[in-house]
Amino acid sequence: MTNVKRSRATLIGVALAFLIPVIGAKLVLDQHWYQGAVTNKGTMLVPPIELRELNAALPEGWRVALVDDGQCSDACMQGLYAMNQLDVALGKETDRVNPILITSAGTALDLNRVPLVKHVENSALELAVSQVPAHHLFIIDPLGNVVLHYPTYAEEEAMRAEAKNLLADLRTLLKLSKVG
Repeated sequence: MTNVKRSRATLIGVALAFLIPVIGAKLVLDQHWYQGAVTNKGTMLVPPIELRELNAALPEGWRVALVDDGQCSDACMQGLYAMNQLDVALGKETDRVNPILITSAGTALDLNRVPLVKHVENSALELAVSQVPAHHLFIIDPLGNVVLHYPTYAEEEAMRAEAKNLLADLRTLLKLSKVG
């Protein structure tokens, strides 16, 4: 082999060494063969619901919320109980999280069973979070963005499993957050 042929072969080899991985990655992404890792257990809202000036009506810090539209009974009580238990489950991080019940008028739910849940009566706030599916628990960050939501269940075991998912996501958010 002459020097010219050897130089061309080396140049082609170097070019292929850089192009093959790029072409392969493009093919994998275009064909949807790669599923990115998801660590959150709740349903993420993309884009998040921004509460803007309504955020002032809420307690400070991270909030776990539930909307009572007057149509929810057993599932909402299970959700409220799960929110009330977050205080115990979060340990030293409990001061950073406030469980709240949002209504546009009074509620028929028995809030004496869940003393840590704060009742916020604000019809504009209830309307702002109406994009979240009915009777779902949701997380509001300190900046006023609704970021994740979780279904509520009337069965205690199903709700307990969902509460563990909410707790796992909340712990991750609190660990990574520099705000609130």
